[in-house]
Amino acid sequence: MWILDDYPTVITVMWLPALAYSLFGLILGSFLNVCIHRVPRRESVVWPGSHCPRCGVAVRPYDNIPLVSYLLLKGKCRSCKGPISLRYPLVELAAGIAFYACARAWQLTPPTFVNSLFIGLIIVLALIDYDHQILPNVFTLPGTLIGILLSPFQDPALYREAAARAVAVSLSPESPETMLPWVASLLGAIVGAAFILLTGFLYQIVRKRQGLGMGDVKMMAMVGAFLGWRLALLTIFAGSLSGSFVGIFLIRFRGESLQTKLSFGTFLGCGAVISLFFGVPFIHWYTRTV
Repeated sequence: MWILDDYPTVITVMWLPALAYSLFGLILGSFLNVCIHRVPRRESVVWPGSHCPRCGVAVRPYDNIPLVSYLLLKGKCRSCKGPISLRYPLVELAAGIAFYACARAWQLTPPTFVNSLFIGLIIVLALIDYDHQILPNVFTLPGTLIGILLSPFQDPALYREAAARAVAVSLSPESPETMLPWVASLLGAIVGAAFILLTGFLYQIVRKRQGLGMGDVKMMAMVGAFLGWRLALLTIFAGSLSGSFVGIFLIRFRGESLQTKLSFGTFLGCGAVISLFFGVPFIHWYTRTV
């Protein structure tokens, strides 16, 4: 992974290809907005085409250019002049920045595309959970399978750990490197799901109420499939930490109570992105320090 292994080289990579790739992120961000809005409502993401949620008038192609159209229209529908949520351009911008970061991090090699897809799934899940407190199976279950299938194209640094290697050697002593990505991805899915399931079980015992749902379990299976078990655990830690900070802020400054429900999937999404870009160097630093 570049942050750990090849930082000087990455700095010298031409920024133009990465910027061009980020344009695909902006376009994908527009589609992510459609998924975030329609999937929880059980609406098709294909038909009808983009339209104003207030007046229902179809959005013209030249009014559907990511970021640009929002700025030109000053955040209003051309037909009814109703306000357009700021979230739409922010999601597009977030996807564009994420694609740029992936292109710079993995220099447009296969992990670039694998992790771009992963971040797209994370954005959708995090915002749907924020809005509706659900994590749809239509994203988590296929996402887990895709993570496993694409594991041979993932950054090897994510799978460079002893447990998966030991299993790979036992399954294929002559060519463990061939088995390693599959084993590491499957192990990541199992550990990610099992740990969050155990956490939810313990929370229910201590607090006498359900704190985590099966959606969180399935989401962590997907995260583990893409990132491996070490970064899955780091995702849970980072998500819990960020959720705690937000909870403390809400209690301290907004008058909320300990009973206030937070969408944990949203924080797991933040933790997953942090782990993707910074997890490997953090783990190496931690193991050298402790």
